[in-house]
Amino acid sequence: MPEPSDWMPSEQVLHVLETLGTTRFYDVFLDWLQAAFGTEQCMVFFCPDGRKVSTLIYKDYAQASSGKRLAEAYVTERHYLQDPNFQRLKTIAPEQVEVVRFNSVSDNLGLHYRKAFFEQPGFTDKISVLRGTSEGSYYINLYRRDPGFDTRFDDESFTQRVCALTSILVCKHFQLNESLRMEGPLAFLSEREQQVCRAVLRGRKNEAIAAELDVAVSSVITYRKRAYEKLGISSRAQLFELCQ
Repeated sequence: MPEPSDWMPSEQVLHVLETLGTTRFYDVFLDWLQAAFGTEQCMVFFCPDGRKVSTLIYKDYAQASSGKRLAEAYVTERHYLQDPNFQRLKTIAPEQVEVVRFNSVSDNLGLHYRKAFFEQPGFTDKISVLRGTSEGSYYINLYRRDPGFDTRFDDESFTQRVCALTSILVCKHFQLNESLRMEGPLAFLSEREQQVCRAVLRGRKNEAIAAELDVAVSSVITYRKRAYEKLGISSRAQLFELCQ
């Protein structure tokens, strides 16, 4: 008979499960990745159509501004086109899961891509998990600086199970709350700008948004203007198009 520790989920995993589909998921999920596996950066992207990519989660645990900058550059400057995993991401079938270790693709990295996304931020190891769904493909990336991921990941069975669990949690979270996935393009806005855009997407008018956020109507207009500028749009209709 297996020992209890062989089959009982950790308290952290249970906590992650409890928060699926809520905004609390992000911090709990990211804390679990760091505590359980020593993850030093996590990036989660979504590809709905094989052509474009949006950001769902990003965090560099040691250098917050670096994580934001890298995620933004990857999407807005379309560096995903130079990612050797992008072809896999475009073609992976629904319910298929693929795990890619860094050493299997590192020789295929362009010099600029390697410098910007690995050498400058100091990453030496990466585990990528690709999972296809009927809505599109999820791309989960876990990074480590020196000395890389620990020896548990030398066991292919362990790696496959960890990556399968990670991808299930991410997919189920966004399937339970599809609006959070739709809001992926809002990832690089400030908290207030995101709040205003989410309210606009719910059909709220400026006055109602101001009351909801307890700010002046003029502030709502300013936040919305800044958000639209960052998103490269100029109207409510374009915001709906971007997030659908």
